Amino acid sequence: MLLNIVSFLVVFTFIALVHELGHFIWAKRAGIRVIEFGLGFGPRLWAREKNDTTFSLNLIPILAFVRIAGEGEDKEDLETPPDQKYQAKSAAQKFMAIVSGPAMNLLAAAVVLSFLFLIAGVPSGVSSEIGSVNKNSPAEKAGLRVGDRLVSINGKSFNKMEAAIAFIHQSRDRSLTLLIERGSKKMTIAAAPKFNERLKVSLLGFSPKPIYKKVNPLFALYYGVAQTGAMILTTLLVVWQLILGAVSLRDLAGPIGIAQITGRYAESGLVSLVYFAAFISVNVGVLNLLPLPALDGGRLVFILLEWLRKKPVDSKLEMAINQWGFAALLGLMAVVSFNDILRLFSKP
Repeated sequence: MLLNIVSFLVVFTFIALVHELGHFIWAKRAGIRVIEFGLGFGPRLWAREKNDTTFSLNLIPILAFVRIAGEGEDKEDLETPPDQKYQAKSAAQKFMAIVSGPAMNLLAAAVVLSFLFLIAGVPSGVSSEIGSVNKNSPAEKAGLRVGDRLVSINGKSFNKMEAAIAFIHQSRDRSLTLLIERGSKKMTIAAAPKFNERLKVSLLGFSPKPIYKKVNPLFALYYGVAQTGAMILTTLLVVWQLILGAVSLRDLAGPIGIAQITGRYAESGLVSLVYFAAFISVNVGVLNLLPLPALDGGRLVFILLEWLRKKPVDSKLEMAINQWGFAALLGLMAVVSFNDILRLFSKP
């Protein structure tokens, strides 16, 4: 549980910092006053003002935020000169200040993945060694451990681990006898795969340890950018399937579910956790660009309307729409969080 919480806080605070840093940099470049750049929420623990911006550290150490002049009616906002407010800038300047947040998430993912591939290498298959075992899975209940090596299944040997996994996927309602190597000893383990209705395959609940191949910096950069592109397409595909109804809201994970998933990746090692962090960063970047109120994409819609109409949308109307959108977003978050709790207590 502690690993879940710590890894969740680290990953999402990093992603939020990257996102808000994008807004901060381009708002400053556009001449928009950034009133505050804060890390965490709740009571302020520390603050320092520099270049007309307050940098703060707050009690609850998760996520980050920026307060841009023109977005509120507090004292600092009212005291800001009109020409330094968001509303006073051109559509192009507003566009860069808004799109830079999601863009930084995508850039950060590409950079992180490139460094990961440079240091650890690029995945080139999987070994016969068990890399992770899911909690409460048939594999864990049968006694399979991380570090075990799979020798055979039901007396049948496999040249590649992928073939062994395919055999397990097709073993619905069958009890399997796994011959494994644990250190210098060999032993047999009996386990029955559980059929996954959503994936339509049978699963034991373990993941093999990946094999990594060393590459030079140029190839690492190529793989990092290519993998980021693949993650973008995957996220868009899930969004499209959600629109079509092929993916249900019950399949989505909220903060509780994501914290559990983050913890599982952390248990699998630093490489897995960093890769997952890059994937989440891509998700945050892509989802924030959706044309929905309260998201960066919704604000970009207002900027597009301003460009087409040659005048900005009424700020009070824009604020009201974003507030309603934020309320709807909180409602969606409540639904997926409730589903997380149901999944948590429905586990055997």
